[in-house]
Amino acid sequence: MIETTDIIQPTTDNSFKKYIPIVTAICCLISIVLFIGINLEGKLDNWEVYKKWGAPSVTDIFNGSYWGLIASNFLHVQLWHIAFNLYWLWIFGKKIEFESNKKFYCLLILSSALVCSLAELSFANTTGIGLSGIGYSLFGFIFIKSKTTEAYKNYLNKRTIRLFIFWLVLCIVLTQTKAWNVGNAAHIGGLLWGMTLAYIAKFDNYKQWLVGFGLLSLLTSSIFWNPFSTSWLSYQAYELHKNQKVDEAMAIYKKILNRDPSNEFAKVNLKQLEIHKLQEKALELHKNRKYEEARQVYNQILSIDPDEQWAKDNLKLLPVE
Repeated sequence: MIETTDIIQPTTDNSFKKYIPIVTAICCLISIVLFIGINLEGKLDNWEVYKKWGAPSVTDIFNGSYWGLIASNFLHVQLWHIAFNLYWLWIFGKKIEFESNKKFYCLLILSSALVCSLAELSFANTTGIGLSGIGYSLFGFIFIKSKTTEAYKNYLNKRTIRLFIFWLVLCIVLTQTKAWNVGNAAHIGGLLWGMTLAYIAKFDNYKQWLVGFGLLSLLTSSIFWNPFSTSWLSYQAYELHKNQKVDEAMAIYKKILNRDPSNEFAKVNLKQLEIHKLQEKALELHKNRKYEEARQVYNQILSIDPDEQWAKDNLKLLPVE
């Protein structure tokens, strides 16, 4: 068991010990308020509840709730989750806020939140929730700074580094074995983002903004072309389906299943639309007394869904062969 007192090297800087990190404290307070709010809701079984407390669905985000890319990072549901994340946010955030100006630190927090959500959308088709991605970003920032800046030297010890690497690998293994679904893309994206910002700090402001904006643009665009992502396709299919553009929706659902054969959203909705099209065809044949052809279509519907009562009832109405 790792004792928390063993993780961070003690410092003799009294000004740091007495320092109150206002921005970090505000981030912690926001998370606590959201945690209490969502847990007072009772049942957490629909996206409206999550949206109310900061984590809109992918569909809502593509429809304009872009604020969710930031806010979802501050939402937690489990007590252990928020406790773990707030501890590390305080430990890392206090140091960075102390050594930096508030403007830069706010930018680091907000950009890390954005990167973590975009990374999840690009690889896991959700924004995820929780501060762990930001925690990894702050860790990565301090890790690089400890190699280049005296103020950060020895702030991380080997136990802390091993702990974060171990947790990163463990979460990937647990997700791949389907034992526990974790926001690994947010962890990795946050880590790389924090390391990048620390590394480019030696450049002038123009180059820093150029590199930062370029990476954010690349990550944002990956949502639309990344072969591992189906979030944008899912949104397109949903909108087409909702607007009764059946053929176009079916084509998108098939694209989703080509990328992700186990995608239940696409499977269920494609099946629904296939049955709908066959129902229209069967009804037309039945009306025109093309009974044998209608029978074949009814049976085709039942091969897709053996419990489809409409097809069963209409089969009984056909003349006996």
